[in-house]
Amino acid sequence: GWLDKLPEGDEKTVFGVQLRRAQLLGKSGDVPAARRLLASLKPGEPVAQAQVLAAEAQVLRDAGQAEQAYTLMGAATKRFPGNPDLLYDYALLAEKTGRVDDMEAALREVMRLAPDNHHAYNALGYSLAERNIRLEEARALIEKAMAMAPEDPFIMDSMGWVEYRLGNLDAAEGHLRRAYSLRRDPEIAVHLGEVLWQQGKRADAQKLWLEARAKDPQNDTLRSTLARLRLSL
Repeated sequence: GWLDKLPEGDEKTVFGVQLRRAQLLGKSGDVPAARRLLASLKPGEPVAQAQVLAAEAQVLRDAGQAEQAYTLMGAATKRFPGNPDLLYDYALLAEKTGRVDDMEAALREVMRLAPDNHHAYNALGYSLAERNIRLEEARALIEKAMAMAPEDPFIMDSMGWVEYRLGNLDAAEGHLRRAYSLRRDPEIAVHLGEVLWQQGKRADAQKLWLEARAKDPQNDTLRSTLARLRLSL
């Protein structure tokens, strides 16, 4: 409704509004309509064409169609080689579909193309920490990301998680508490809750997990964490 109230504006504004409209259509459950709208956009600039493909992949991912999104984004990276934004999105989809080698290769390429892209360093570091492998390398990658974006709560979350994996519970709690104070995100809440649970602060942990569930009842991280710890709320 608010998008309908926007004046026509210039071509760039209209394009941005249409992208946003497609995203909202997808989130409302009408994925075919979202894809039809995106297919109707015919921008002339390669950067804008890449944005359309990225938006379509995001619509598919949000709808739980990760395999289709991965295939689409793989084709996009071939159509627009050297685009670090497309490569980054492709890497996240590769991980989500279990292709961790493809994910790492894509993130390494993003780092080569855009050495100041802190998201790439953070994403690879977090992935290693999440899989509990190469933890010192993971921490070094996250430290590099943190040096570039010291106030980013998601990088703080990654640092807290790798410290947890390394067994440094107090350091993990410090990073995660700071991250959660900056952004009350369900993922951060789940991580902080697990650290507190392992420290014996069970009531505080459960409170955080309940907050996370209230914000995102279908959160995969919460469900997998509770299953791994053999707990229920």
